[in-house]
Amino acid sequence: MHHLIVDNLDPDQAQMAIEGEQARHAVRVRRMETGERLILMDGAGRMAEAAVESSDKNGFQHSWRLLVKITQHHQHRRPTPAVHVLCPAPKGDLLETMIDELSQVGASSWRPLETQRSEREPRQGKMDRLARIAQEAAKQCGRPWFLDLEPAISFDEALELPGAVIADSGGQPAARVFADAPAEAWSRGIHVLVGPEGGFSDRERAKVADAGLPVVGLGPHVLRIGTAAVVAASSFVIATRL
Repeated sequence: MHHLIVDNLDPDQAQMAIEGEQARHAVRVRRMETGERLILMDGAGRMAEAAVESSDKNGFQHSWRLLVKITQHHQHRRPTPAVHVLCPAPKGDLLETMIDELSQVGASSWRPLETQRSEREPRQGKMDRLARIAQEAAKQCGRPWFLDLEPAISFDEALELPGAVIADSGGQPAARVFADAPAEAWSRGIHVLVGPEGGFSDRERAKVADAGLPVVGLGPHVLRIGTAAVVAASSFVIATRL
């Protein structure tokens, strides 16, 4: 069914008017008709089943409005343990592709990671666009919670995060890393650190060794940042849901 994003779904709400681009797309592109069913979502775990009651043009600019009747509400808890991905931003369009795919595979958040070999991190305007991409990906795959985009963090600070794991060559599979650690190690989430193009520096690898953090391998080949981030996230999402 078609998904629409709304603000703050009220579990007692029985009817809603949806306006703007989403309403126009539903009426003019998808040609939704009276009685057709759809899903409303607010990105904070609340979803609702609904049916189209009517559509019309509304307001001074005569923008489309879609009236829907809500038939059932659902509240979804955040998946636990949450899988957070930290990595430098890939260049160009690869960053947008990474955010779209991290949302689809079930990562809880992405955070720019500042390493010795990192380049300039995205500015606020870019982060706003990434948030919209994460929302569209959530609509496409039907995830109840939006992917969170968090402020940049230094490598040294990231090493101290709860459940920190390093994605690097020579590591063990994510399922084994997850299974070998005590359950309380992941009680506050898993933070997967993925390196920049060229990998972590020798100094950074030495810090990982001193911290005694687990290292997860991502296969036999050298991966781009975005690919590595998505593979790492997917590996731990699958491992934690088995």
